[in-house]
Amino acid sequence: MLKICAISDIHRGYKNFYCLQPEIESSDIVVIAGDIGPLKWYTRWDAYKDTIARINKPVLAVHGNWDGSKIQQFLAPYSIHAGFAIVDDIGFFGVGGSIKTPLHTPVEYTEDEIYTFLSKGFEHIKNQPIKVLISHNPPKNVCDRTIFKTNAGSTAVAKFCVENNIDLCICGHIHEAHGVAQLGNTTVVNAGTFKSGYYASILVALNGARATVKRL
Repeated sequence: MLKICAISDIHRGYKNFYCLQPEIESSDIVVIAGDIGPLKWYTRWDAYKDTIARINKPVLAVHGNWDGSKIQQFLAPYSIHAGFAIVDDIGFFGVGGSIKTPLHTPVEYTEDEIYTFLSKGFEHIKNQPIKVLISHNPPKNVCDRTIFKTNAGSTAVAKFCVENNIDLCICGHIHEAHGVAQLGNTTVVNAGTFKSGYYASILVALNGARATVKRL
């Protein structure tokens, strides 16, 4: 069994890491599902980077739609965007950014691009007994309901989960849609916005994933 501490949409909330430390200590890995930025919000960028660097557990991450080139460079050692990692026979793969938004944020992709990024990483972990997708954008119609009563998830992420029988999808992006839901056989966990203190505690085993979204 693997315990994951998952966060997303940190924005300016890096100081919450100090409160999250007990959860990090009890977990095997930390997942960051994107949106550290935008960088202009940080008056102490070095302090934030140092906070992440001091996490004493393995970190897997993807960038968010607000995470421009400088943040992506910082995340590079942890990033599995269009890539993969294998931890205790669990295959992780990921995609960052988001689908097109009305705000024209810095990192947006077409649905076809998202599907291509997912395919690249999945190719390396497709034979693992447990498959976990880390996506900034939630799948369409699952944990993606906005305050405007629209569903802002990705059809490519949803399609990929169903077609490939993904066990777990960890996401964020839609701050108000934090929670746990099912998409076929896939457990979808929107970790919520860490800036507001939300995070997810997830246990992954061969018989499935159990997750709870909590608040500090």
